[in-house]
Amino acid sequence: MKNLISLAVATTMFAACSAPPCPPVEEHHVHPLSSIPQSADANIAVVKDYLNALIAADADAIRAACAPGFYANNTFLPSDSSDVEEVIANWQKNDSTRSDQKLKTIFAECVTVAEGDEYAGDWVHYWAEYSATDNATGKPYTVPFFYDARVEDGKLTKSYTYFDRLSVFHQLGIDPPPAPEKE
Repeated sequence: MKNLISLAVATTMFAACSAPPCPPVEEHHVHPLSSIPQSADANIAVVKDYLNALIAADADAIRAACAPGFYANNTFLPSDSSDVEEVIANWQKNDSTRSDQKLKTIFAECVTVAEGDEYAGDWVHYWAEYSATDNATGKPYTVPFFYDARVEDGKLTKSYTYFDRLSVFHQLGIDPPPAPEKE
């Protein structure tokens, strides 16, 4: 009986993709809410190049990667958003206070979010590690981060950055800024 059940399960699994024939691979990646776009690799490359431009404080490359109206959502408290010029100013400041900056990609993917809300479009989800040496303390640190960016026509239009700021303060052996007052 056990062998008969195993045979039935195996036959059913084989039949699922043999009659009728399986759809093309592209159709396996289509879902009512999101799908993998044909431009996935190109979109991931846009984000990787942008992130490398940030750590190089390359203002021209940063501007070239961003569409008009781009804004970066910084997801820490107090929360704020930056346009491309503020992003450039922040990374030029970072470049003057840090050395040996590196980016190590962990994982990246791109999906198209279906029409219907403010997040529709192609999104690159980029997991990486950022490392640098803090010039004030002389200490190196590494922080994993998640960068989420919408890409349209090869340009970034919106982004969100998530990372553990407290771990950086701990690695540097300095006190974090005080928590914001609750209202």
